Amino acid sequence: MTPSHHHYAIEDTTQAPQAHWLPKLLNGDYKLPGLEGKKGLLFSNTVLENYIEEEEKHDNFKLTSGLNRSIRTLSSGEQKKALLSHLLQHNPDFIVLNNPYETLDKASVAELKQQLIALSKNIPIVFIFNRQDDLLPIITHILTFQKAKLKAVTPIKDYSFNNMEFVFNKDIPPAITTYTNIPEVLVELNNVNVTYEERPILKDINWTIKKKEFWHLIGPNGSGKTTLLAMIYGNNPKGYGQDLYLFGKKKGGGESVWDIKQKIGYISPAMLELFKRSHTVEHMIISGFFDSVGLYQTPSTLQIQTAAQWMEVLNLTKEKNTSFLKLAPATQRLILIARAMIKHPPLLILDEPLINVDDEGRALISALINKIAKESDTSILFVAHRDEANIHPDFTYELHPSPQGSTGVQK
Repeated sequence: MTPSHHHYAIEDTTQAPQAHWLPKLLNGDYKLPGLEGKKGLLFSNTVLENYIEEEEKHDNFKLTSGLNRSIRTLSSGEQKKALLSHLLQHNPDFIVLNNPYETLDKASVAELKQQLIALSKNIPIVFIFNRQDDLLPIITHILTFQKAKLKAVTPIKDYSFNNMEFVFNKDIPPAITTYTNIPEVLVELNNVNVTYEERPILKDINWTIKKKEFWHLIGPNGSGKTTLLAMIYGNNPKGYGQDLYLFGKKKGGGESVWDIKQKIGYISPAMLELFKRSHTVEHMIISGFFDSVGLYQTPSTLQIQTAAQWMEVLNLTKEKNTSFLKLAPATQRLILIARAMIKHPPLLILDEPLINVDDEGRALISALINKIAKESDTSILFVAHRDEANIHPDFTYELHPSPQGSTGVQK
């Protein structure tokens, strides 16, 4: 059956920033079948955040009118469903979806995909994507832009996707920081239960992470992954009073949060918010020795040499004096991982390191993570909403939500 609409996709790249072409696209300024002279609406995380802000500041409950609920209280999947429904009430001529699966777990992605496929029968869709496997099967053409100029309209069957694997040729620099008295078992949780305001979050969690192990923590949105991480990393008081051991010592047994954090390398997308000032690539990596946001101490010659070796591993020697803020998201993640790993901590926590990066970035970051697992003695705890084909953990710990709190299954 011939599709009744043209449906377009646009690869989200740094070569053609959205600011140049997106306003013109929404305004129908390009000569595209079904879109020319039409008005579109944008579905994106930024638009959603704007509605959330509007609701909090002005009690304007546009997305949840009739639900008697705040948008903040909904799950990520429910929030996106509410946004899509609200936009469609305005009867746009077409809809632009900007990486709509960001922050969603597998079940929510599958549900939204089916909803969008059904929607495509009634309205043209423009899908901005950074991962090829996100694309909807109804897409007919790929659009390519050069700044604000429409460069090409390519039938999807003729479009060349970047399917690549990366290899880092240089070995990871050896550790120059020494840790003493690190036991075989780094993290041990015995029948851990967590409740927030009488709402059960985690139930009877039993989990052990040992030296040199590579773990993947998975579970749907709201299953307690963040709570579990915060208990391990030291930010969550719910860890105190539990049968929870970190590096051989019971949580709350006298070790400070900073004692724990010195033994853990940690990155998350939220960390990017910390680095607002213009730090160079070199300073960012060296700052990992001091666990500081920026470099305010004079590093030793050996520390400078080690950072230089990490830049060689990442193929970033030429970018040594470049501002971290000017680099592509995937390159920023590589630098944050190197910063977290420069001390070779016993445990490295990678919280959603692949979120919001394109296929090339995913291949690049995955290659570095696998390399660290292979060439170092550091245990890795990798967290992701999706199954990541390029990541090769030894074990998986999966959270299964229930009304009594999420239980954990080790695979």
